[in-house]
Amino acid sequence: MLFQLDPAVMLILGIIIGTIIVTLVLYLIVRIIESEHRANDKIYMIILEAFIAVFILPIILGAIGTVLGAIGDLVAGIRNALDPGGGTNYVVLLVPIFGFLILLALTKFLIDISWESALWISLILLFVLYIIYSIVPELYTFLQVG
Repeated sequence: MLFQLDPAVMLILGIIIGTIIVTLVLYLIVRIIESEHRANDKIYMIILEAFIAVFILPIILGAIGTVLGAIGDLVAGIRNALDPGGGTNYVVLLVPIFGFLILLALTKFLIDISWESALWISLILLFVLYIIYSIVPELYTFLQVG
């Protein structure tokens, strides 16, 4: 009966469950890499970062992907004008790098830790997000702009 719900309800349920999972993982990562005291002090910032990573980040990355896709198509068109059939749009493949950099900045400034710790926390969080979006692809595909 659960899977017969309205798609909007399923999306909200997915966002809530995804945020809870990412919050728990992020809390454990901060607790292991930084300290238990830092994780307990910054619990609200961890929840905020988890929500941003699950809900807002895919929307931002979809918009960045749309812009980079247009730029890449323009560059590929110029390449095709010079040598027909040789231009391919690879600029869109930069979107995960922008996502990692956004996560890195969020982790550094929301949780207020060193760049070295923020780097490892963001990298592990990116892997967790990829796993979540692989298990529940509706979250990412629904939230994309383009």
